[in-house]
Amino acid sequence: MINLLPPNDKRQLSASRANTLLLRYNIFLLGALAFLCLSIGVTYVFLTNTQTAAEKTVSENQQEVAGYANIQQQEKAFKEHLQTAKQILDKEIIYTKTILAVSNLLPSGIVIQNLNLDAQTFGTQTNLAVQAKTLSAAVSLKNSLEESPLFSNVHFQSISSTPASGADAAYPVAVTLNVTIDKNAALSTTAPEGAGQP
Repeated sequence: MINLLPPNDKRQLSASRANTLLLRYNIFLLGALAFLCLSIGVTYVFLTNTQTAAEKTVSENQQEVAGYANIQQQEKAFKEHLQTAKQILDKEIIYTKTILAVSNLLPSGIVIQNLNLDAQTFGTQTNLAVQAKTLSAAVSLKNSLEESPLFSNVHFQSISSTPASGADAAYPVAVTLNVTIDKNAALSTTAPEGAGQP
């Protein structure tokens, strides 16, 4: 087929096709740009709403936590009081148990005349005054105290025999011993049930 169009018309047709193609590309580009802008706008709105909801949730949670702050302070104070009470109870010396433990160490023929117990008594030299039926009972008492973990540094301070008259007739030997009562042993002392009873 022979193209009889003049060269100028040919150029015009070619330019027209190129312009049409460029116009289509421009329309497509504008459509893509509009879609991109719309997507960005939707994403921005979604993120803004999500941020607002998150901030609202955080604010509500902070208000709830503030409401529990008083309870948390009370719990902390209660724990501190419990720890203090535990420390006090761990160091508490029950004097009746200590006295019962001492009475369990007394051999037959010995009665306690005088034993002072207080917080200063433990760990220091103190006097234990007893009445004994015989000298051998007094020696047995000393040996019994020496073998006990409750006492240390046990030695006689004085031994005297009184005339057998009146209430002291059954226990004529007066004995005073110097002893040191171990506080740690006193803390762990537990008297057996019924100890110290006749």
